Amino acid sequence: MTGLSGCQDSRHGASADLILTNGVVYLGRDAQPVDTVAIAEDRIVYVGDLTGAKRFRTSSTHEIDLERRLLIPGLHDVHIHPLGIVSPGGCDLDSAVLSLDQMVPRLAACLANGDAADSGWLIVGQWNFTSGNQPSDAFPTMRAALDAVSREVPIILLGNDGHHGAANSATLSRASNDAGQTVGLTRETLGGEFAAHRQYIGVDMAGEPNGYVSETARELFGAPGSLLFEIPPLSAMPAIARKLAGYGITSIRDAAALVDTLPLYDALYDSGRQTFRLTLALFPSFRRYENAAGQPNIGQMVADMSAIRDKYADHPLIRADTVKLFVDGVIEGDPQSVPPTLPNAAQLEPYQQPLFSLQGDKLSINGYVDLDDPVCADIRDNPRPAQEVERFLAEHGFHPAQCTISRGVLEHPVEVIAAYVEAFDAAGFTVHAHAIGDRAVRTAIDAFEKIAKDDAGRVLRPHGIGHAQLVHPHDIPRAGRLGLNIAFTYAWIIPDRAYDLTVIPFVDQVIEVDLYNEANYTIQQSYPTASLLAAGALLTAGSDAPVDTREPRPFENIEQAVTRANDAGEVFNATEAIDIHSALAAYTINGAVALSMADENGSIEVGKKADLALLDRNVVELADSGRANEIGDTRVLMTIFDGGIVYTAPGSEYGR
Repeated sequence: MTGLSGCQDSRHGASADLILTNGVVYLGRDAQPVDTVAIAEDRIVYVGDLTGAKRFRTSSTHEIDLERRLLIPGLHDVHIHPLGIVSPGGCDLDSAVLSLDQMVPRLAACLANGDAADSGWLIVGQWNFTSGNQPSDAFPTMRAALDAVSREVPIILLGNDGHHGAANSATLSRASNDAGQTVGLTRETLGGEFAAHRQYIGVDMAGEPNGYVSETARELFGAPGSLLFEIPPLSAMPAIARKLAGYGITSIRDAAALVDTLPLYDALYDSGRQTFRLTLALFPSFRRYENAAGQPNIGQMVADMSAIRDKYADHPLIRADTVKLFVDGVIEGDPQSVPPTLPNAAQLEPYQQPLFSLQGDKLSINGYVDLDDPVCADIRDNPRPAQEVERFLAEHGFHPAQCTISRGVLEHPVEVIAAYVEAFDAAGFTVHAHAIGDRAVRTAIDAFEKIAKDDAGRVLRPHGIGHAQLVHPHDIPRAGRLGLNIAFTYAWIIPDRAYDLTVIPFVDQVIEVDLYNEANYTIQQSYPTASLLAAGALLTAGSDAPVDTREPRPFENIEQAVTRANDAGEVFNATEAIDIHSALAAYTINGAVALSMADENGSIEVGKKADLALLDRNVVELADSGRANEIGDTRVLMTIFDGGIVYTAPGSEYGR
């Protein structure tokens, strides 16, 4: 990063359209801030002091006094699902924490309001799958609760992570097998036609589906629309642009761009209201490309995605040079079901089988099933019929299904993952791989190691991994040597008991008071940001919105990258915290590198695009003065995109 005082761009004459003065212009870790930036058309033509900027003034130059506020490069959110960051209307739980007793009347109101009238389905957005959902005597399972809303209208809840779901009996009865026959999802079909989906489906005491369905299991019912997130109407697209601009975000990557949604982006651009640079991580549905034997035609995938890339080759604001790959699913289990539903993220070691108890809304860990016990060995060899389950539970204190040994699931066979990465790399695409569990992360790294490398052994393109929630220590230096970019959602790196009870007890054997013991594998290896940075990996930032919240919240992410602490001062492995400059780099220059646009933006330098954000506080000074916990409250006062002001904060002097 250069941006030295007094530099100007000789490609432009001595005429600036906009001069920003009296600011604190952030040029990076080692550069001293300067105070003035001059912009001509869509480019930065000068970075320095006010005296040097005077030569760019003309009678038509607009000049803004920044009043010593911090000016940073426009932010890059490299893992976001932008179509989900505004509500499309209809039934929306907005990530509220609801018990099943509370959920039923809310969903009944949606039904009464006619939210199922158009499609015949009640599709419910932003269901919070990790908090709330406590059963009751009236509603012992999610299925029972949703059946209380309706047994005739099919209902499906879309988890606010894009992976989880829940369904009522009317939905479960619509499950179709590979031959297209509607056979319904039951204990019997779960052991037959739908056995491949077993780890994605929750069951009750008798082995019947309890309403929880995740990942590919959600595709069995023929529900309309996308089950990743709700698709907004065309009229909502300008609101998406406004929300991004309000957070100072000027470049994004749609982390799983569905082909059917691309016309929405085309229309936004045609309207003249697209105020962000968009990279599409194209997500070809494997099911559409599978032959009768279930083998995907990767060559046809490459051909089809290449045609889309070619369509956008000369587009001013949209690129389609990236593809998405789901290596595994998610690592949250369901401790409130009996038996508890295991996580499905691919792990190197088997998941633990914790014994939970629920008193009111208080969840406790009472011990663990000994998977090596002869009783469990016998259960695995001789599964108990449904009528014996209650007797077994009374005798042994755990459900026989808790003798299951599982390391989670890879979304595709290892050889298919490797072939996908190799084929798309050879075709010139960047591969953005979703990997949560440590086995999935290792599988992704293995695939990247096999493709062509430069002389230093690093991958040629900015291939990378989204999430990397658990990374085995042996794989951290491998990711660094390859130069992979790792997109973290730093706001998730926080002690949160309700959420952590869905993860930590399934990975480590813990007691409740020991949940955050630093010796736990989950604590040591969850989101190892500092270790990956030290190893040479490129840290980037992705909000993953609308996962958890529809808000991209970049400054909450930056705060958590630096502190990894909750409001009570509890810290999630402080040794993995990164400094404020690394956090800002993740959102700026590193993000630009990951999106293959660092020559054009990502830093405040002469000749680069004028994409900038003005903040209401100096986040660097906050971090340096021990007040990093205030960074999350930062507001963007003004956003500049392509040299034009596209957002000013209401109530600020810039918004008058």
